[in-house]
Amino acid sequence: MLYRLLSTLLLSIFLLAVPMAASAAGITNYPQLLTADYWTAKNPTGDKLILTSDGVTAFNTKVRNASRSVPSLLIYPGTVSGDALKTRIMNYQVLEDDLYLHGNKVSEHYKDILRKQTNVSAIPNRVNVRYAVTVRRTPVRNLPTGEGLYYYAGERNFDVLQETSLDPGESVIVLHESANKYFYYVQSVNYSGWVSKFNLGFTDRKTWLQYADPKEFLVVTGANVSLKTGAEQVVYQQGSRMLLDSEQAATYTVEAPTRATNGNLRKEKLLVPKTAQVHKGYLPYTANNIVRSALEFINMPYGWGGQKNSVDCSSLVFNAYRTVGVVLPRDADEQENTAGTKTLLQGLGDSAKTATIKELTPGACLYMDGHVVMYLGDINGVPYAIHSLGSCFVNGQRHVVMKVVVSDLSLQRLNGETFLAELNSAMEFK
Repeated sequence: MLYRLLSTLLLSIFLLAVPMAASAAGITNYPQLLTADYWTAKNPTGDKLILTSDGVTAFNTKVRNASRSVPSLLIYPGTVSGDALKTRIMNYQVLEDDLYLHGNKVSEHYKDILRKQTNVSAIPNRVNVRYAVTVRRTPVRNLPTGEGLYYYAGERNFDVLQETSLDPGESVIVLHESANKYFYYVQSVNYSGWVSKFNLGFTDRKTWLQYADPKEFLVVTGANVSLKTGAEQVVYQQGSRMLLDSEQAATYTVEAPTRATNGNLRKEKLLVPKTAQVHKGYLPYTANNIVRSALEFINMPYGWGGQKNSVDCSSLVFNAYRTVGVVLPRDADEQENTAGTKTLLQGLGDSAKTATIKELTPGACLYMDGHVVMYLGDINGVPYAIHSLGSCFVNGQRHVVMKVVVSDLSLQRLNGETFLAELNSAMEFK
């Protein structure tokens, strides 16, 4: 009897402690609030299917129709307009600003070298596309260089040329080659830019389609899964797919892409233990699965454009949703304006915004200028979200965070307004 009484008392104290601890404004470090179990337990309908697999396919078609950055690679034309490609590549706007390389201001001569490396004069009237597969985690660059450029001499986290990162096994359309022949301009599932030639394996369209539209595959559900391919450890980030060859009692055999010395694609069969954070096929599209996926990144470093083998705010969202097969645009502003159920928040007072947010399905995304957070649920009427956060402000002073956090929406921006006040819209992707 005493044991039961003590257990009940401890449980009551624990349940009371969570809201009290969470009521402190800003980023929470309360351990329980950093777990998926806490948030999924608060959502009794969280395991209800939002879309069937056919519904996901139909929704992805709506995304492609709404967002030019998300073309259908499966029906990508075999030739493209050279003039249109030149227009895409000659986006040199970033070079109009003062930039720094290794702490030194970049000269106009260096900028001209970067422009010339884009090799646009070699683009013909009609470009024949080629097919390749990424063989390792691959930075996608705004210009054909691997060197980082920054707005400040001492900055090292926000490389202005870093656009995004592709995972191993991603099919890309190769459109152009740099002047020094070390970079290719490619179109991926939701981004175009320059990638190192050493990260690609060229192949025929039939083999390429096995990776672009696999019939059987594993999807990574953890933040990262690492496989030893040849002599290197290759990182697959959440939502990436591994081409499934066969299944054994305790392992899967996958066909990992590697690059032969001649630049062509070569498959290597590797064993993946079933204890790894992978799932055969996509996860069912439920709110709880989206929340679980996002929380796999908790406390991981902020990774601008996918650097540090981590995520920034919009790739956290992109990764979580691709575990269920939903393919979103890469950038936050395009996610905000793609297909889905959009709820306008701009112009509402804080109380009205809070009431509106509490009616959203956990996993919904909240957008403000330059940032996105994922709604997890509320505690005592206070909405909480997970997001990859670079910094926030307290009384005008910048606080560097640089990691994935759970917080309420009382965090401040540079202008002194709270995240809640700055929200423009909410998106439910269904």
